[in-house]
Amino acid sequence: MFLVLFLALFSYAFAGAIDTRRETTCQTHKRNSGGNRALMRWDIRCDAQGLYMPLQCTEDTPKWCACYNKEEAITQPSRGTKSCECHLARDIAMKNSALPCDVPKCDRSGKYDKKQCCETTRKCHCVDAVTGKRKLSRHLTQTLSVN
Repeated sequence: MFLVLFLALFSYAFAGAIDTRRETTCQTHKRNSGGNRALMRWDIRCDAQGLYMPLQCTEDTPKWCACYNKEEAITQPSRGTKSCECHLARDIAMKNSALPCDVPKCDRSGKYDKKQCCETTRKCHCVDAVTGKRKLSRHLTQTLSVN
């Protein structure tokens, strides 16, 4: 009987160790973020696969937020960050070695700068601040002035 109980406890403890090793970075971060001694308490959110949700914020007010791709932070924490669409597109473009003109510029809140300019071609175009899609207008491009 003692042996059966010992094996059951050992199996339970060993299974727990395996589960911890199978945790994703996000799940581990979430598990470790609940301490009362932290200067800022983060409300870490993971998706169904255990990967980071894009916008991660502190629990306290004022809220500090940072943008994450599926595996890691891609921006520094900021009180101005409210969305991550542009930062995610920027991260993907940079990882895919996009040309500088193809890397979107983001504003403080995480939205797309409405005016996207390329210094190489000295051309600008307007985009939707939320989607980053180019807006069609009569004045589609503008030449940057040379200083």
